[in-house]
Amino acid sequence: MRAVRLTVLGALSGTFLAQTEARAHEGWGIVRDARGRIYVTDIPANTIWRIDANGRAVPVRRSTHSHALAVGADGAIYGTHVHLTQPIRSVWRLDMTGRSTAFVPETRGLPLDLQPFLPGSDGTVYSMSPHEPALPADQRRLFVVRRSPAGVIDTVAGGLKGHADGNGRNVRLTGVDGMAWLPDGSLLLVDGARLRRLTPDGTVQSLTPPLTEFQWDQDLMGASVAPDGSVYVADFSGRRVLRVNGAKVDTVATTGGYWAPTGVLASADGTYTLEHPRAPLGILGDLGVGPYLRGRLVKSDASTQVIARIWGRNTKYVVAFLVGVAALIFGFRARRGARRR
Repeated sequence: MRAVRLTVLGALSGTFLAQTEARAHEGWGIVRDARGRIYVTDIPANTIWRIDANGRAVPVRRSTHSHALAVGADGAIYGTHVHLTQPIRSVWRLDMTGRSTAFVPETRGLPLDLQPFLPGSDGTVYSMSPHEPALPADQRRLFVVRRSPAGVIDTVAGGLKGHADGNGRNVRLTGVDGMAWLPDGSLLLVDGARLRRLTPDGTVQSLTPPLTEFQWDQDLMGASVAPDGSVYVADFSGRRVLRVNGAKVDTVATTGGYWAPTGVLASADGTYTLEHPRAPLGILGDLGVGPYLRGRLVKSDASTQVIARIWGRNTKYVVAFLVGVAALIFGFRARRGARRR
């Protein structure tokens, strides 16, 4: 997925946010802890929500800019925070009691993008290299990078942006959003419109051809790997969730209309999806107007259940304004009709 500049959003919302390095779009983090509780990330509100059994969204972290979420080997929830006004990034850990601690402390100039990220069982954090907007498009590079528990950062694979399988610096990457662990210990990369596999020795192999069209700066986003190795991926552009098992690709859920999936969670009781309005309606979340995020469960019998729906904080003010405008128009027409009589 490519970025939508905050300067554009600021112009539309009446707020000047001139941050050339800052980027904003929907998150794809949706995970479940050992107690079966669902957590989702909300980029417009910079909030991490826990969804309770009756569909109530409970904030567990505020002022948190995390596109992705992950469940660690210890059962804790991991996420990131990227400052929008300063080059400071961090990784946090939320334990089963709800206590939040720093996993990677706030670091200025940390050479990990942390938009996509994934913790390893040994405490290593995998991510992508930061974006390079100052360089011409044909000179921009993209790498898979990792940070060891001791803080040592090294490059795993990548080079100039593009598409090429291979090893190390021969690899070309388009733009990675989702990351997930495959059963063999290799890393799944949701790279543009393709699924790709990264082995520990830095070899990247494309697992699929392009699975979707690139529209509105959106393509494939979050992914989840089922116990049998099947990959579930959110096709935001196509408004559907795909299941990829070898060469077989099936559509397991569709949204259509207003909503499109950004994140997906494969589970024994069905497929959970995190959904947002598709561009250009995605701006509603940043303006805080209308329903802009929902969680849904697609069961094995194809029936669906909305598990949560989140409305923008400014919705009531917009509704009140529209009601006021409608009342003024109605009153004006009524007075004009009375004068004519």
